[in-house]
Amino acid sequence: MNGIPSEVTEAAAEWLARLAPDSPYEERQAFMAWLMRSPTHVEEFLHVSLLREQLKDAANPDWVSDVLHGIEGNVLEIPTVPPPVTPPKRPAKRRVPALAAAAALATASLAAWLGPWLDEEAPVDPASIETRIGEQRFVTLSDGSSIELNTDSRVRVSLTPLAREIELERGELLVDVAEDPARPFRVRSGAVTVEALGTRFTIYRRSEDTLVAVVEGRVSVQRSTFPADSVTESPGTPHESLELLAGQQVSVAADAAIAPTPANLEKVIAWTEQRVVFEDESLETVLTEFNRYSPTRLVIADPALRGRRITGRYAINDANELIKVLDALDPIRVEMTPGGHRALYRDVGDRP
Repeated sequence: MNGIPSEVTEAAAEWLARLAPDSPYEERQAFMAWLMRSPTHVEEFLHVSLLREQLKDAANPDWVSDVLHGIEGNVLEIPTVPPPVTPPKRPAKRRVPALAAAAALATASLAAWLGPWLDEEAPVDPASIETRIGEQRFVTLSDGSSIELNTDSRVRVSLTPLAREIELERGELLVDVAEDPARPFRVRSGAVTVEALGTRFTIYRRSEDTLVAVVEGRVSVQRSTFPADSVTESPGTPHESLELLAGQQVSVAADAAIAPTPANLEKVIAWTEQRVVFEDESLETVLTEFNRYSPTRLVIADPALRGRRITGRYAINDANELIKVLDALDPIRVEMTPGGHRALYRDVGDRP
């Protein structure tokens, strides 16, 4: 026995089996953090690796041999696993400090040798991400999660070893969360907090509410009851929460009960395909949605048009297509306003 706890041996064997040259960056960082935690970890990792080499295990990754050869010149003596012979009559601890000393030297060598492997293409998370009117952005975070921002949106990003936090300051985003049980993934929108439970979901922060819809998996939706203008909430702040499943959505407003309803997922993520989908919706709602994507706004100037209901699928960057549909339903004319927007009127005159 070498006096090393069995859990360290198991961990070393697990790392040896898991790691490869193309391992994700965060997994490489976790491995290095484990190695640097104690010379004992380095010692046992060397034992397990060298044992595999001596047994000529076909599953032994090539990178392990490269690492061992790379540190060979920086360590006075690479410890080997001796054949099973009768131990000499001397204190058992003499071998452990010798190997631990070599492991301590190997720790620095491993860190230096693995440096390029660890730093290769190391992603750096942006502190904030923003889109202009009509712009959309897709960003992959260092943990493997991705966020896609819709038009005129802004988020703040904070990924730490303990948690992953996204603050939606305005607009809409689609989140595809990479699984990491040790680090919760939360998106905050004012008093609303959505915690992912291995999932893909959207959050749309509107003036009157926050709309949350789940595309895959499930989320926990929580609403704080502290005033909307509060900067922080106190430890005793009460909350209202529910769990949302795939195909469900919830509108979270300041003073209304929260309850899940079925979601039209085609409509929810249509913007990621440059489209908008309407189902028997008022013209005012339709124009509000179109106006998100263009600085030239469509305005209802004639009250007679307000009662129109619209159903259909449209390209977000082609308001003319919508105007043609409206014109077919109820002849209209379009006039430019002094502010540079397009005003819609019901055309009651004769047409050529």
